[in-house]
Amino acid sequence: MPPEGQRRPYLRLALATEPPIVVEGFRALIGLEDDLVLVDLPDSEEGLAAVDVVLYDPTGSVPAGCGPAAPPSAPQLVAFSWTTHEEVVSRARTHGARALLSKELDGARLAASLRSVSAGRLSDFVVTPASDGGPDAGSATRSERGVRLTPREAEILQLITEGFSNEEIAARLYLSINSIKTYIRTAYRKIGVTRRPQAVLWGVHHGFAGQDGARH
Repeated sequence: MPPEGQRRPYLRLALATEPPIVVEGFRALIGLEDDLVLVDLPDSEEGLAAVDVVLYDPTGSVPAGCGPAAPPSAPQLVAFSWTTHEEVVSRARTHGARALLSKELDGARLAASLRSVSAGRLSDFVVTPASDGGPDAGSATRSERGVRLTPREAEILQLITEGFSNEEIAARLYLSINSIKTYIRTAYRKIGVTRRPQAVLWGVHHGFAGQDGARH
């Protein structure tokens, strides 16, 4: 903690190519941290001077202006993913990421990890939840109308709304098909639907549609 009466310097964070549900979940996670500020990812590489850390999903491409070939003045690149599968860790390292942070981290661990990355003090490249409470140990994401979805349920509903099949979702998240079906059942129960078309309609109505890569 900084000395009493002194504030930490602001750490400006930007998320690359994430759907709104993930952006809002991230905003909620860091909402109580007065030194972390979520900003929009600039359209141009010149605008990156106003960003300290860029978080991206290593299963996709590296944001323009970041990565191993970026100049020293570029923002620090941090991988932010649901999975810490060996292949994803390797891709993040190749991309020049300073760390791989799990999307299942709670707000306090996420904030602490980002501060450590920025200060060059992070001891482990991969940071996951310390608890062993299972795949839903991370904090919950609140959707509209008081429905509380875990981060994993929200991600899977996002992909369902975008038109991905169960098999495609399992491959994308490095989970078994049975795990995907379990998350779908619990998510359906929470949002009050029983069939996939109903879930898609619910997702469209609640802002889960219209993302890059959607199949509809």
